[in-house]
Amino acid sequence: MNQMSKKFQAKMLTYISLVVFCLMVVGIFVYSYVSRYHREQLDLKSRYTFSICVDNEWNVLKEGETVAFDGENPASFANPDMKILAQLWLDEYIAQYRQRYVPYSKQIKKFGVDSVRILDMDSNTVLLSFWIMPKDTESDHLSSWDGILDNGKLKCEWVVSFYLNNNYDNTASLYVTSVMSSEDYGLKQYYAKQNVDWGGDTEVTSNTNKDQLANYTVRDNSLLVTYDGERYVPVPVSYSYLLYEENSSTVLKPGSYMITTEKTAFVYGGKTANNTKIPVTVVYSDDKGENWTTCELDNIYNADYYYVKFFDANNGVVVCGYGKSNDTNESSRIYKTSNGGESWDIVGSGPATNIIKGVVFVTADIGFFCYDYVEGMDSNLYKTEDGGKTFAKVLLEAQELDSSAANSQNQENATRGEQGGKDNADTSEPLKWNDVYKEAITPVVDSNGVITIYLTQGKTAVYNDGKTAAKYQSSDNGTTWKYIGQVEIKE
Repeated sequence: MNQMSKKFQAKMLTYISLVVFCLMVVGIFVYSYVSRYHREQLDLKSRYTFSICVDNEWNVLKEGETVAFDGENPASFANPDMKILAQLWLDEYIAQYRQRYVPYSKQIKKFGVDSVRILDMDSNTVLLSFWIMPKDTESDHLSSWDGILDNGKLKCEWVVSFYLNNNYDNTASLYVTSVMSSEDYGLKQYYAKQNVDWGGDTEVTSNTNKDQLANYTVRDNSLLVTYDGERYVPVPVSYSYLLYEENSSTVLKPGSYMITTEKTAFVYGGKTANNTKIPVTVVYSDDKGENWTTCELDNIYNADYYYVKFFDANNGVVVCGYGKSNDTNESSRIYKTSNGGESWDIVGSGPATNIIKGVVFVTADIGFFCYDYVEGMDSNLYKTEDGGKTFAKVLLEAQELDSSAANSQNQENATRGEQGGKDNADTSEPLKWNDVYKEAITPVVDSNGVITIYLTQGKTAVYNDGKTAAKYQSSDNGTTWKYIGQVEIKE
């Protein structure tokens, strides 16, 4: 009897264990299904698409939540304190990654704010210094946060520009217009001080340009690209082969790359790196960085300028400046492709041997070459209408100077007269238009195809204390030019 009882108990334990095991399997299956379902329902927005709505008490309102107000007398949002609003935005943005069903690679355990500082009141630009403790410190997702990992903490500094939309119902909505690292912001400010502020030209916004978020970064000796501002993919090119902007090891030369959702291309090489000669090479992708193709263009090893532009899936152009000597002369070559970049043909060279300042192609046939100005030039800007085979100088119609031109010249003559005698002050004639506005800047093409050219006064500027430039525009690819006016240059 006891033996039968023991067998029965053993069978019951086996059955119970089997039932428990089955329940555990079912539980794991149900939990996995529920977790997967909730993960699929999560909408983790990027920094560029995440916004908040707040009331006058700085309470963050949930979607669909409203604040009671007298509809006949709508009230303006009364508390536009950008430091507080920026921190509220950051708190809510980080909270996305602390939800229960967020994937492990994106989960954040802890979060803290070190400081919030206003950089520019006019553009609502704020420096956010904060740290997070991610669960997965090796996650690729965190590479886009531009942070430094230190003992499990990712320390970040974001320069964020906001747009505050007053809803006139005691609430306001806060949107992001741009995000960059503090280093990139510093470089932007530096270059803004080095170049003229032409005014009147507006940047293309994300509402009109689907490639607004497409960009690159150089991080940890690697070149990366992004198309959404969040996920970065590597470009198969060695860090040492790239040409950089002067005084920077992370900023590529303007024009040496293009990044769009249809076509991404980088030109590199043309130099000797690590005792290895690297030919001028183009690497490109037709599927947003999923696959890349590399093509060598030329055995040039002393390049210092690149320009690349694809006009469609098949046709593109590359310009290479090389062989610079005495900082006054260099050679150049123009390459074209008609099969998407698989092969390239040399179609010509630039029209001058001065240092290339910039190149812009408007179409596959029409392009502009701008060179450093040398005294005595009647134009430092050239145009091609056959893809770079032949060129002609761009000569813009002269205008009348106002009376300050004579005053500027008289003042200069007087100074010369004091130094070299009275005759020097009496023999010079008043300034003419072409004496003043003579050095062209590389043309700029806006989203509507309007081409803008500025003529500056160069190094010998005297008219209006050298603080003005002449502005011209063309709406027919440079066939005709309209004089817009004189604009002030901000130092």
